[in-house]
Amino acid sequence: MQLQTDIRTWQPEQTLASAASAFDWAKFGCAVPAPKLAPSIWVKLFNPPTAFSFDEAWLLCQCSEDKWLAWIPDYGEILLNTNEFCAT
Repeated sequence: MQLQTDIRTWQPEQTLASAASAFDWAKFGCAVPAPKLAPSIWVKLFNPPTAFSFDEAWLLCQCSEDKWLAWIPDYGEILLNTNEFCAT
């Protein structure tokens, strides 16, 4: 019953940009919702590859529009999707 109420109160004119600005990005340690990504910057990982690896990665190069090759200390190189991290 609650779900039906929530759907009826949702306003379709709400844009993705306004939803992103209302999101609590600081909760995840992110400074801005849409950072400019570039090689040689540290990013915060949402889910580190192992329980013992660091939660940050160093971006090495962009492989495609949404994939980056990165290096994680004490883990090594990894291919990350842009939805797996945010700029710190």
